[in-house]
Amino acid sequence: MRERYFEATEFENIKEIIYNSAKKYAENRAFILKHKNGKNVEYENITYKKLLEEINNLGTKFFDLGYKDKRIAIVGRNSYGWALTHLTNMLGGIVLVPLDKELQIDELENSLKRSKADIVVFDEKYIENIEEIKRRNETFLEDYICMTKKEGYKDLETLKEEGKELLEFGNREYVDVKIDSYKMSILLFTSGTTSKSKAVMLSQNNIASNVYAMQLVENFLPTDVNLAFLPFHHIFGSTAMIVMLACGIATAFPDGLRYVADNLKEYKVSVFVGVPLLVEAIYKKIEQGIEKKGKTKVVNFAKKVSNLLLKFHIDIRRKLFKEIIDELGGHLRFVVSGGAPLDKKVAKGFNELGLTLVQGYGLTETSPVIAAENYKKVKYGSIGIPMDNVEVEFENKDENGIGELKVKGPNVMLRLL
Repeated sequence: MRERYFEATEFENIKEIIYNSAKKYAENRAFILKHKNGKNVEYENITYKKLLEEINNLGTKFFDLGYKDKRIAIVGRNSYGWALTHLTNMLGGIVLVPLDKELQIDELENSLKRSKADIVVFDEKYIENIEEIKRRNETFLEDYICMTKKEGYKDLETLKEEGKELLEFGNREYVDVKIDSYKMSILLFTSGTTSKSKAVMLSQNNIASNVYAMQLVENFLPTDVNLAFLPFHHIFGSTAMIVMLACGIATAFPDGLRYVADNLKEYKVSVFVGVPLLVEAIYKKIEQGIEKKGKTKVVNFAKKVSNLLLKFHIDIRRKLFKEIIDELGGHLRFVVSGGAPLDKKVAKGFNELGLTLVQGYGLTETSPVIAAENYKKVKYGSIGIPMDNVEVEFENKDENGIGELKVKGPNVMLRLL
């Protein structure tokens, strides 16, 4: 057993995780929604208690419509509607098929056919593609649901309201459904060694085991606010979402790449999970701000002083670099980077400023995290150490110790027998 730094409860499936959080963090914010009406902006907080209620309302209607044991595809940007649909499927044992919203129409149609999706829930922004696919009528789709109200389509808001009525009249088929933690729950498409994307089958236990492993070594707090920039249709993004929900964290949605810095301030973001491209862009903005104020030499000297003091276990980084941290909203404390190697200079730069940054490595096929750094074990350019419940070994190593990485653990995808 590897070193564990934090306490965590292990659950078999996503339903157990969400029910635990709804009880433990009932009044915490699970999601922060922004509603724009011209220049007016309003914010809506979805508590963990309300989240579970909305999941059960929507799920009850899904079962009423005959969606039990069906496959539901999702196409759209990160949003509350996306997250709600994802969680509703998980808590009802419905197979989820997350699809990349940027797919060209032929590839999107092909993915819907290959996955044998029965229903598609879509973002209104992509309605033209959906309507063309509907017109062609070459998929297995039986129903089309828009995330927002759209004439001619079912929508999530109406379905939630109808499901709530059914629940009030005693329909508990969805609420009481038993989850098979070890059967296929998510069917994802991931790029492979050939031009054709490959389908990966994951169970709820695959994901729940990875969520648990991350909680043991990474410092997530129920007071944190997360900005969900990683696309949910990737397993890195959707598992990160479940990690946040398991820890009682609030998740907000960015307005786009150009507005990330503004959103960090707007939502007082303290936790951020991203890919190197985004993390490096944020660090570049930090450097440009320092240079613009003519403080590059001063900051570099301050880093040397704080690094020296750290050797004596004296940490003044967040006080010393408060002005810089304030430019990122003043609350950012923890950044996770994955998906590709991060520039060592950037990784070191974040940590020198008092912003803990860790890197990890994983695959869609491993739900996804295999190994990661943590606040006690950081080595720039490294992917860290294996998760607590993951075994790894290198095979066919060359003279430099480079070989094929083999992985075994409860997070490894299902296989056909």
